[in-house]
Amino acid sequence: MRVAEYIEKLKPYEGGKPIDELKRQLNIEGEIIKLASNENPFGPSEKAVEAIKKTAAGVNYYPDGDSYYLKHKLADRLGVNPDNIIFGNGSDELIELIYRTFATSYDDEIVYCYPTFVEYKIIGLSFGKKLVELPLKDFSYDIDAILEHITDRTRLVFLNTPNNPTGTKIDRSDIERVIDKCSNDTLVVIDEAYYEYAILEDDYSELLDLYKKGNVIILRTFSKAYGLAGLRIGYGVAHPEIINYLNRVRPPFNVNIVAQNAALAALDDIEHVKKTVLDAKKQKEYLYTEFDKIGIKYVKSYANFVLFDVGQDADEIYRKLLQKGIIVRSMSGYGLKSFLRVSVGLDYQNRRFIEALKDILNV
Repeated sequence: MRVAEYIEKLKPYEGGKPIDELKRQLNIEGEIIKLASNENPFGPSEKAVEAIKKTAAGVNYYPDGDSYYLKHKLADRLGVNPDNIIFGNGSDELIELIYRTFATSYDDEIVYCYPTFVEYKIIGLSFGKKLVELPLKDFSYDIDAILEHITDRTRLVFLNTPNNPTGTKIDRSDIERVIDKCSNDTLVVIDEAYYEYAILEDDYSELLDLYKKGNVIILRTFSKAYGLAGLRIGYGVAHPEIINYLNRVRPPFNVNIVAQNAALAALDDIEHVKKTVLDAKKQKEYLYTEFDKIGIKYVKSYANFVLFDVGQDADEIYRKLLQKGIIVRSMSGYGLKSFLRVSVGLDYQNRRFIEALKDILNV
C-alpha cells in the first residue's frame, strides 16, 4: 500500500502493556505500582464517578457537539467567555486540530525545544511538516534559541510549561518575548497540562490572560489533576477567531458524553483537586529528600513527576525496577540515557519505589 514518505518514516506510538499482562509475564505476585504516566493516584472525584454512573444509561445518544454546559461552567470558572473555549478528545486532538488549521503549507515551520511532549513531533511528522527542533538548555526551553529561529515561515511555536519530561517552567517574561517576536500569522501554543500542580509554586506565574494577545492558545486538561485521563478531555483558551477556525475542522461529536458529564462534576469538586495537588507537592519533597540522601541528581519539577539521573544505563534500572513491581519511565528514548522519570504516587507507593531503587543501587 502506497503512503506518503513522511508517513512511511513514522513509528507507531508504543504504550505500556496492561498491568495484569505484566504480572503474568514477569511472574510478579502482589501489587504492581505504576509511576510512569503522570496520572492522578487518587483517581477521579467521587462526584465525577457518580456522574459517570448516571450517564451510562444514556450513551445510546450522541453527545452535545458543542459541550454547551461544560463550556459555560468552565468559562465562568476561568473568567472568560464561552466563545474563548474549545474542547478536544484530550489535548492531543487539539494539537492535531491546530496543525490542520494553521500549518497548511508545505514549507511551514514548527518551532519547539526537545525533549518535550512528544506529540508535537509525532503529529508534525504525520503532516509532513518541517520541524525546527532545538535542544533544551539546562533541562529548560531555550528561549533565546527559539527567538533566533522564528522566521516568516514559522507557523506554530510550542511552549510546554511545565515541560514534560523535565518538569521545568518557562517564565512569563520569556513567553511574552516569544509572543512579541511572532507575527499575527504565527500561533504560539502554551501547553499547560500540569497547570494545577505548577500554580502552587510561588514562582509560577498565571498565563491564562495571554490569550488576549490574539495569536496565542493555551491548552489545559482534565487528565492530570482532575483524574480523568481515561476519558480523554482537554481544552484550549484563545481569541474567538482562533476558536472559530478550529471549530471548522473539529469533528462534531469529538468529546463523548461520559467525559463531558464527568468533567462537569469534577469542576464542582474543588476539594478533590486541592487534595491532589497539595499531596503531590508534599510527596515531591519526600522524593527530593530521599534522592539527596542517595546522592541522586534530579531536576526541580513544577509538575507531578520528577526527572532524575541514576548515573548509569536507565533502561537497565527500569527493567530491574519492573522486576520489583515498580513501573517508571526510562528517558533513553529522549536521548537522556541515564535518566528516569517517576510520577508522584501515593505515600506508600513512593516509599516502595525508593526502597526498590536503594536496593538496586546498593545504597
